[in-house]
Amino acid sequence: MNGALLSSLMPVVKHTVYWEKKDVFLLYEDIYKIWVMFVVESGSFYYEIGESKGTATFGDIVICPPDTVFRRVIVTPLTFYYVELVWEGPGAEKVIPAGSISISNTSRLAQNYAVMKKWKAWPISMKSRKYKHYLQDLWQLYCDELGEGSLSGESEEDRQPEPLMQQAHLMIQQHAFRALNLKDIAEVLDISPVQLTKKFTASFGVTPLRYLTSLRLGKAKRLLVETDMTIEHIAENCGYQNGFYLHRMFVKYEHTTPSHYRKSHRI
Repeated sequence: MNGALLSSLMPVVKHTVYWEKKDVFLLYEDIYKIWVMFVVESGSFYYEIGESKGTATFGDIVICPPDTVFRRVIVTPLTFYYVELVWEGPGAEKVIPAGSISISNTSRLAQNYAVMKKWKAWPISMKSRKYKHYLQDLWQLYCDELGEGSLSGESEEDRQPEPLMQQAHLMIQQHAFRALNLKDIAEVLDISPVQLTKKFTASFGVTPLRYLTSLRLGKAKRLLVETDMTIEHIAENCGYQNGFYLHRMFVKYEHTTPSHYRKSHRI
C-alpha cells in the first residue's frame, strides 16, 4: 500500500446530478472515463466494483475509478448525488479506495446534505461551487475519521500514531465490510498479531478488533434503519459470515438484538 495520506488528495468536482427517490438504474453496469462518486442521502443500492461489493446506504459514498466496470442495482428508492470528479494531488489511482467508504459522523453528514439540497435549483455555476465545497468537507471528514487529522493536531511526538499504524488503520477501514482476518494485516505489515494489537491500541486507544467491530456494527445499524434488508443480508454486507454471528455481536456490544434495534429506531 502506498504510504501517502488520503487527506493530501482533494476531490475537484466537474459535474453533479442530484437524483431523488430513483427506483431503478437505467444501466445495470457502466464504465466511466472519469472518477465518479455515488453519495447516498437515503435509500440503498447494491454495487460491484472490481473485488469490492456490498450495499450502500446513508453514510456511505461509493467511489469508482475511471475505466472500471461499475455494476449496481437499487434495493430501496435511492436519493443520491452522482458526482464526476478529478483528484488534486499525485497518485490518486494508487491510494483512493474503489468501492464504499463510510462516514461515522452522520449528524454532520445530514447537515451538509441539507445545505446542498437548498442549492439544487440554482444555476449550475453557483451550484457547482457549493457542491464542491461541501463534498470536499465530507472527504476531509472521512480522512479525519481515519485518524489522519491527528497527525497535524498533536504536538507531542509520543501521541502521534506511527505511520505503520496509520496504514493498519486505513487497511481495516477500507476492508471492514468483507472477509477480513487481522492476522493478514499483521503479515502485510511484517509484524506479529500481538505487536499489531499493542501498537494499534497505543496509537488509537482501541484494539484493532474493537475498531473493526465498531465499523461493522455502525454500518449494520444504518442498514437496519434505512433498508428492509434481512438480517442475513445485512450480515453479509457488513463482513459477517451469517445473521447469527451479527446477532451475537449486536447483543454483546449494543445490548439489544438487531430486530429490536430496527423496530425502536424507525419512525
